[in-house]
Amino acid sequence: MESETKEKNKYSLIFKRLIKRYNRHDISAYAALMAFFLTLSLFPFLIILFAILGQLSLDTNLIISAIELFFPPEVHELVMDYIRQNIILRDYSILSLSVIGTLWASSRGIRALMLSLNMAYEVKETRNYLIVKLIDVFYTILIIIGIVFLLTLPNIGREFLMFVDDYLTINQNIFDLINMVKIYALPISIVLIITTLYMFLPNKKQSFKKVLPGTIFTVLGWTILSYLFSLFVNYIANFSVIYGSLSTIIILMLWLYFSSIILILGGELNSVFKDTQK
Repeated sequence: MESETKEKNKYSLIFKRLIKRYNRHDISAYAALMAFFLTLSLFPFLIILFAILGQLSLDTNLIISAIELFFPPEVHELVMDYIRQNIILRDYSILSLSVIGTLWASSRGIRALMLSLNMAYEVKETRNYLIVKLIDVFYTILIIIGIVFLLTLPNIGREFLMFVDDYLTINQNIFDLINMVKIYALPISIVLIITTLYMFLPNKKQSFKKVLPGTIFTVLGWTILSYLFSLFVNYIANFSVIYGSLSTIIILMLWLYFSSIILILGGELNSVFKDTQK
């Protein structure tokens, strides 16, 4: 009975500390900054992604599956409309501008997350300004490469097995395994990206064990957010009355804003857990 009371007091203390940190560390402001730059980088990033996969003659349905998995239906429809209308790319000058735009906007979003995580762990940024900028760009490029690799690997793996199957008999279970990898690779990769950001982005390296609470919180938080956000947009808020044709962009920015809050709170949770265990 006493142990249960201590456990309840522990989680109550964690919750209270998170509320205090939310106000003291200006999480809302950093989340708004992240949402703004993520919105700017999203569409140029899609242009780059489809251009790369098009050059490699690979199936782009995995991107669509990723969009359906990651975005709520309202945001998913906006992104899909953009893809259908603008994604056929023949002008490579636009691709160059997309690369520059994605790197600039995404790195600014990464920078905002870095600042908020430094604040969560209550450490000052002591790294050289140039080093910090290189880290911003490095993580942006790493995420892009990781997503492209994730999307191309199942295709390459299946094509290779089909080539080998012409000469050697391959069990059908191997092909089924490739299809299963496609299903689970996306959510696993999202978890790995979140974990990596929590471990290496702040100016205080963290172990895998120490960032696990925040990673679990963020994944669960995003899942719940997508469901609640859909209910909010469909049954409560009528953005088109106020914003008209801009309503879909407003919905996208709001969803990215709340997603950014959850991501930053995950870092705060890691720090709070560490403090309570001292």
